[in-house]
Amino acid sequence: MLSLIKTSAIAALTLSLAAGSAFAAEHHGHEDRGMSSSGGNGAYYPGISNEDDSMPLAAPVDQTTASIAVRTPRLSNILGELRAANHRMDVKRSEGELNAVAFNRMRREEADIRARAVRVADLHGGMIPNRSYAQLQKDVRRLDWNIARST
Repeated sequence: MLSLIKTSAIAALTLSLAAGSAFAAEHHGHEDRGMSSSGGNGAYYPGISNEDDSMPLAAPVDQTTASIAVRTPRLSNILGELRAANHRMDVKRSEGELNAVAFNRMRREEADIRARAVRVADLHGGMIPNRSYAQLQKDVRRLDWNIARST
């Protein structure tokens, strides 16, 4: 009976701590998004008070041209192809068709392609330009070919 009381008390304490931290995290998140009730003039929504004649600032506009680069689907495609290549390498390694030296070389090659893709996307605001995308695809195809021909 004593064990049941202890277990119930610990469970209640754990649940109350979890609920309290979830509530605190939710409240903290609203402050980060500008939804707190403590503004410059005390109004819940900035710009509604008669004392505040300023207009809210407009969101920044991304001014890259579509002919040079497109958004993240290119990065997602490259990373997806690299995940598939990783899977093929793991399968070949587990089946014994790929020795440790070749496996490690291909892993380094895959990591290099991944790092270059992320670096190019970071340099161009999350986009990959046409020329870089073509080179990355060529490198992924070469990696796939190396995986397929290794036995």
